[in-house]
Amino acid sequence: MRSLRILLCTSALATAQVYTPPTETPTPPPAPNSNTINRDAPDKPKQPSAFGNDLPFLDPSAETISWNGHNWSGMDNRLMAARFERYLNEPEENSGAALEYRQTIQDILEKISPHHPGGPDFAAGVRLLPKASSFPSDAKLCDSLSQAIYTSVLAKKDVNATRALNSGMEEERQRLIRNGDMAAKAAKPQDKAPAPKGGKPAGDGGGGVLPGGNGKGTQSLEYLDTQKRLLEIDALKKANMGKGELQIMEAKIQYQALMMQFFVQRRFEHVLMASRFYNQIFRDGDSKLYIDKNSDMAKLFSEGLGTSPTVGALDAMASEAIRDVDQGVQAFVFLVDKSEFQSASKRLSETYLTGEFMPSVKTLPRESKRRVLKFVQEGYKLIGALDAKDYTLAKQLVDDLKKMSNDFDSGKAEAAIATYSRVSDMHITAAKAAAAGGDTAGAQKEIQSAMEVWPQNPKLAEFDKLVESKGTMSVAQGDFDRLLSEGNYREILKRQYEFAPAIHGDARREDAFKQVITNLSRIEVALGKAAEFSKAGQQPAAWEQLATIRKEFPDDPKLGREMELLAPQDKVSSFTGALDQAQQFEKRGEIGSSLSWYLKARSINLTSDLAKEGIDRMVKEMLPEGK
Repeated sequence: MRSLRILLCTSALATAQVYTPPTETPTPPPAPNSNTINRDAPDKPKQPSAFGNDLPFLDPSAETISWNGHNWSGMDNRLMAARFERYLNEPEENSGAALEYRQTIQDILEKISPHHPGGPDFAAGVRLLPKASSFPSDAKLCDSLSQAIYTSVLAKKDVNATRALNSGMEEERQRLIRNGDMAAKAAKPQDKAPAPKGGKPAGDGGGGVLPGGNGKGTQSLEYLDTQKRLLEIDALKKANMGKGELQIMEAKIQYQALMMQFFVQRRFEHVLMASRFYNQIFRDGDSKLYIDKNSDMAKLFSEGLGTSPTVGALDAMASEAIRDVDQGVQAFVFLVDKSEFQSASKRLSETYLTGEFMPSVKTLPRESKRRVLKFVQEGYKLIGALDAKDYTLAKQLVDDLKKMSNDFDSGKAEAAIATYSRVSDMHITAAKAAAAGGDTAGAQKEIQSAMEVWPQNPKLAEFDKLVESKGTMSVAQGDFDRLLSEGNYREILKRQYEFAPAIHGDARREDAFKQVITNLSRIEVALGKAAEFSKAGQQPAAWEQLATIRKEFPDDPKLGREMELLAPQDKVSSFTGALDQAQQFEKRGEIGSSLSWYLKARSINLTSDLAKEGIDRMVKEMLPEGK
């Protein structure tokens, strides 16, 4: 119900429709930006990017990243690109707390290094872990490491206690043996049990003791009890030894699992710390990693290195990754200085993907990153223009990118522009020939093919002059007017290539057509983004994406259906409920309560613009300018 109330509020505030008929006949307004693209429309087939894997570092249409000569999936959506763009806009981490954190990490590594004066200082290194874990960027990983160290040390102490217990039991065993030997030697011949046929003396369980328990020497109950106690001690010692070995093995497996988790998370400095603490805790020389032989981690060692996985090998791989990240950053800085932004964007994306949390990546100046971001954004625009078949804009963007970057490879883009432009021109020429010969169907087919290749080809205007008086165009105009009056805008979008040449030159129809196509394209783009958010499990972000566009177009049925499907979901209802409460308190002037609910909504959907705008309004109310 809360989500429905929010939806009704946003719908009531809407002022624009998919198509708003003019109330008078003024001078037609300027046409919408013809470069607007609809990349997610279901009736528009995707075209392969003209860049392949060369530009930019991330191909948003294929969702791939070029890394070390291979194409890696960036995810099933554009979250990876968004994450990288966020990094490019982040300031460098050069605060006092960040510097102190990095120094603490270096101090820990220095304390537990084999080259530390006097040998590794295990206790000093452990004492620094809580300090390192207090920094937000550490994400409490040092705390997890200290817990693993504590668990392993406890396991070793328990094993040492068991060994001490075994040692005491061994002393007791030797004492019992001595007493038994003395009793056996002191026994008179007649006190010794006669050997039965089986060859064992009665004192050894042969049943030679009298029922009354009056035996002497080796026939006494005391002697038999000594033998029984010796057997019990031997069994307890073996059980304790097995228990100790099992405890050590479990401690190693748990500790190694944390190390490998650090490696997978690309926390390479934590891998180094964990491996060197490991060598101080477990000094038995066993450094083998206990992992599933069919796992990806095992294959990384066996296929990549050709060796069995060990703690030392993991340490070396982490050190190599750190070196590779540092060299990648150095290459990026050099390429930026040379204004070679295409290569710089690739090197930085590779480096970021490998060592997102490394100091060299975190301390990179924002100014340098922003210079690359400008090039990357223009690259996205170029891919969008090519996907939208807007070759006029694509040619302009290619020229701009060539001026911007000294190493921009424009060959594929220019070849694609020239090829598709030529193909469109050939279809237009064929359409003119068909129209001149009276083949209306052939002309229509050719002109439709020309528009599919290049919808904004300037030569289409020449053909329009030849066919504007033809009957087929009149039928198309009639269909367009009927669909417009019925409000069936989705059908107009579906038949846009048929209607475009039919209404060309008619200012009223053109204005209506452009408005319908532009607005529906915006709706389709919003629906596509919402679908990607939903696939990533971000249903509140998907709902807000649709709610924002719903304010402008409350009458679109497809948009309404998608919002109705999202509204009942738990995350969405919690998010919209928080927004509803915040808006109600805001209307009543209860600033603190409203701010609290806006913050709750933002915690559910971290990317929420609605919640952020509400927070900004409440903060402005609480802290007006000049006070």
